[in-house]
Amino acid sequence: MKVTLSGFNMEVHENPVRTPEVLTAAYARVSRSEKTLAQLREVARANVEKARKSNESIVYDMGHASIAEHAFFNIDIEDVSRLALEELEKHRLASYTEKSQRYVKLDSDWHLPAEWVNNNQELTQLHSEAVALYKDLLSAGVAAEDARYYLPLVVTGQVGLSCNARSAEHMILRLAASPFAEARQLAGLLFGVLKPVVPSLIRYVEPSAWIRREEAAGWTLLATEETRLEENVSFLGQAVGRLDLCSPVDDWDALVLAHQAVRAGAPYAAALAGARQLSAQGRSEAFARITEGMSVHDPAPRPWEHVSLTWEWVLSAAAYAQLKRHRLAGITPAAYDPHLGFTHPAAAATDGFAARARDLVALSEATASRVEGPASVYALLSGHRRRLTWTANLRETLHFSRLREDAHAQWDIRAFAGAVSAIVREHAPHCGRIFGGKDAFAGKTLS
Repeated sequence: MKVTLSGFNMEVHENPVRTPEVLTAAYARVSRSEKTLAQLREVARANVEKARKSNESIVYDMGHASIAEHAFFNIDIEDVSRLALEELEKHRLASYTEKSQRYVKLDSDWHLPAEWVNNNQELTQLHSEAVALYKDLLSAGVAAEDARYYLPLVVTGQVGLSCNARSAEHMILRLAASPFAEARQLAGLLFGVLKPVVPSLIRYVEPSAWIRREEAAGWTLLATEETRLEENVSFLGQAVGRLDLCSPVDDWDALVLAHQAVRAGAPYAAALAGARQLSAQGRSEAFARITEGMSVHDPAPRPWEHVSLTWEWVLSAAAYAQLKRHRLAGITPAAYDPHLGFTHPAAAATDGFAARARDLVALSEATASRVEGPASVYALLSGHRRRLTWTANLRETLHFSRLREDAHAQWDIRAFAGAVSAIVREHAPHCGRIFGGKDAFAGKTLS
């Protein structure tokens, strides 16, 4: 594992002070000082140690933690397992650009978890057979994005991370409480590269007992009777998982119209009553006015954020890798569970590979059973599935549809996006009219 601080923001001034703390100390004082920002930066620059004490007092003692958001970092993270990257990327207020298994053919690099030291031969054998199948699929012309379904979660990747100091501190704290030794190691390395640069802004990184319980939650599955998953999401007739709407069905079109009317000054109760009574023609005209001139690159209006929908998903690790990028949504995942089935790419379901693929899945699950606790999931493959709940407002759901229903989207997540849109169109036909991938509306306005 390797963590490198590749960049951070600092004041544009010719001076030897290489820390964002000059900026944070100046901004921390702006609300209670008659000095200009330039003068405040000059004061902080002249005495960095005093500026650091000021940061600590204002950010931690007074509780103005948002000051730490003015310090910003760019961090290279390399040689980290796919599973640990998921632990890292679940933190919302950061930016991640990850080496994609869809486009980059992988070599044999992988991580041996500390929890597997006594079972390293079994994991080594699994990894060897998985890589052999992966390479044979590639040689047969199967796309990397399909062959990767048979790679275990121990394979390593890299990611470029950008975040502010407040998010970084929270990230380190949570990773330090992870049930995975690898994630805890990552926390230590992040702390090691950031603390020397901003010692006044990275302080509280020792997790409480409650945070440790929170981070462990979801990685120990309840013992339940094994039942066959009834799948309802498919791609070209191939089952890929399950999607169910958890929210009660309401007149979502009317709710959007009511909040749109509030924007124009109407009382909400009266606006909602009026929207519910509108005829189909009246609604159509109202939505035509709302979307007039909207292009496929424009977001939905803010009133759409007041309609929030919760879904239950059962999807592969490969599809989850796409879903997790929608970080403004609420995602509550359970651990990967072999009882939920496996998503086999159609390209690998040929006579020459189907039996090998099934045997590898069986070997993966048998290997996972040899280690107790959360770390057993390292031996599962990218086609294995997990259950989760996903809550997003209608505006974010439209954004999801735009990206994940597009022709360029990965087929697994594209199937789920299509299923989401179909349910939205069923219960909100006017809002749902502009759902769909960008390619469906190329060169058109949406009104």
